[in-house]
Amino acid sequence: MPGRQAGFTLIEITIAVAIAATVMLTIYGVFSSVSSAKERVEADSAAYHQARVLCDRLGKEIRGTYLRQENPKTLFVLEKNEDNLPRLTLSTTASTPQGGAGGIVVVRYDVRPDPDSEEGDRALFRSEYPLFHPEGTEQTFYRLASGIEDFQIRCFANGTWHEDWQQGLPQILEINFHLRLGDRTIPFTTAFELQGSRGQG
Repeated sequence: MPGRQAGFTLIEITIAVAIAATVMLTIYGVFSSVSSAKERVEADSAAYHQARVLCDRLGKEIRGTYLRQENPKTLFVLEKNEDNLPRLTLSTTASTPQGGAGGIVVVRYDVRPDPDSEEGDRALFRSEYPLFHPEGTEQTFYRLASGIEDFQIRCFANGTWHEDWQQGLPQILEINFHLRLGDRTIPFTTAFELQGSRGQG
């Protein structure tokens, strides 16, 4: 008809809107996936960093263990605490400013239920005091790591593994633990060979 204006029909507009919505949903899905992957990588990186710092700290003090039979104040003891969780106490030359006087110190690592966790996680606590401290010196524990779902320590000596140990130095100390990340956990395992343990049986 003369004078009729060209335009889009309702069906064409509906199809165009549907295509645009599909494209936008696809783009949103891609950005959402990338954002989730980025957050997960960052969370994993933080967990690995915490585990690395923890293992470096433990390794330095364990490898620096100072144990002399003629000195009853020196010790290396792996036992269960009142919560039936691992407790490691050792005298070491790897002191920190927390120890005060420096030199040889006694370090205790205690795994306990984390009072701040709603998921029932555990936390690793640490204390340190000089080996030749006055009797009655109070030990101050501080939280070294949190978000621990499981933490196990065992010693290898005399051809077998032990969950309790106080007979000198074992050959190897193995630590297994899981760090919680939201609704999942990441396992970590590390082992340390103790200096001076060779030849002790």
